Amino acid sequence: MAEFPAHRKALVSARLSIVGANITGLAAACILQRSGHKVIVFEQGDGKFKSSGIIPSPPNMTRVLKRWGLQPYLEKCAVAVDQFRFLEGDTGATIGILKLFEELLEDLMADFMLIQHGDLLSILQDLAIREGVDIRYNTPVAKLQRVPVACILEDGEYIYSDLVIGADGPIRSIARDAVLLRQIEETPTQQMYFNCSIPFADMQSDPDLKDMCEQIDWNLWLGEDFVAYGASIPSQQAYSLSITRTMEGDLEDFRGNWTKSYPVDGFDLRLEQFEPRIQKLLKLAGSFIPTSCVHVEEPENLICDLDKVILMGQSAHPAPPDGMHSTAMCIEDVDALDYLLTRIKHVDEIPRVLSAHEELRMERCTNARDWEWRKLRMFTLLPGPERDMRDAKLRSITESEDMEEKEYAFNDIWGEEVDFYAYDPVEQADNWWSMYGSVIARTPTEMVYGSPAVDLQLSALSLESD
Repeated sequence: MAEFPAHRKALVSARLSIVGANITGLAAACILQRSGHKVIVFEQGDGKFKSSGIIPSPPNMTRVLKRWGLQPYLEKCAVAVDQFRFLEGDTGATIGILKLFEELLEDLMADFMLIQHGDLLSILQDLAIREGVDIRYNTPVAKLQRVPVACILEDGEYIYSDLVIGADGPIRSIARDAVLLRQIEETPTQQMYFNCSIPFADMQSDPDLKDMCEQIDWNLWLGEDFVAYGASIPSQQAYSLSITRTMEGDLEDFRGNWTKSYPVDGFDLRLEQFEPRIQKLLKLAGSFIPTSCVHVEEPENLICDLDKVILMGQSAHPAPPDGMHSTAMCIEDVDALDYLLTRIKHVDEIPRVLSAHEELRMERCTNARDWEWRKLRMFTLLPGPERDMRDAKLRSITESEDMEEKEYAFNDIWGEEVDFYAYDPVEQADNWWSMYGSVIARTPTEMVYGSPAVDLQLSALSLESD
């Protein structure tokens, strides 16, 4: 197995507690432990379930994973795609092909990749254990104490630390309740996310499905009030299919469900609206994991004012389950925090770098979340002028011989998405540190951060930079 590359070690080793052993929690655990901190992770589940759902890893996320030394793992488990194939949801006919130009990917120094959620989780789980992280499964955290900061376990044990990272997901987040001192609004929607995986062996007898096993494109079926994503995952010898669509009735039983499977025929999916290949795939799958989508209000802040608690990942920026940048934002969170924590010289400086992290990450994650919802709306348009215009632009990208027209159509549909690809969290954190880090470095540790004296110094530097 590949080892992590040489990296900068933290100047001071802090005791870190992480709530949640999902992708954000495990990524933070192995990277921060590698940097020299002592990390303990609390997870209410047993850590055994591995989802077959597909995670997009756009260049901004792939670049970070490579920086962490995960390239060998990606070569084994992930699929690099250079084009998205948009299909009519009911017929399967190609609407257009969105190609990520080779020059663009070369400039970004990273690929757009697809990886199974379970594969990435297993990689991070293995690395965290190898780095010496203390992962406690079947250990729910009942509450967070803010001063002094501690995780209070269900059995009543108090685990004190220098910093608590809340990574316990978008629904019913204990960490978020502690930071905001209230329960955030979680509004049910009528949208459902269905995920399943079909072995290649089961697809070989059907010529239409057999061809799909060999495709390296990412298929996106745009339908009437639904969108489906499909891709072959050679490492698993399986085809991954996920569908997001509007459903009727009470969906409360499926809220927050990521592990329990249900029969496909137990849901009125209106299969006649799906193209024949999707219908065949669902029949072969037999069952899938349904998750009802909940719109979670965005937190107004990600940290306790003067305390050492920070929200990261989906607890901090809840996004739709099928989001293209949902996991990328989580990975960026970890990369930025790791960089900032390697610069402090005393644990008393932690609140200031948490403020920096919030400042660096909040606007970007808000923009990504807004883009995800706009993208979902664009993909699920009902028949009408807007949908016709969308399809015309997608066709123009593929069919037009005029490069200027093709580039215009590409930027009009995908330009905002591409803007996300060039972002580097370490570069942004380094810029912040070069401007404001000296204030933290020269402030006596006995001073209370958030005091007028320290705030005045930071305000003065901020005005100078403006």
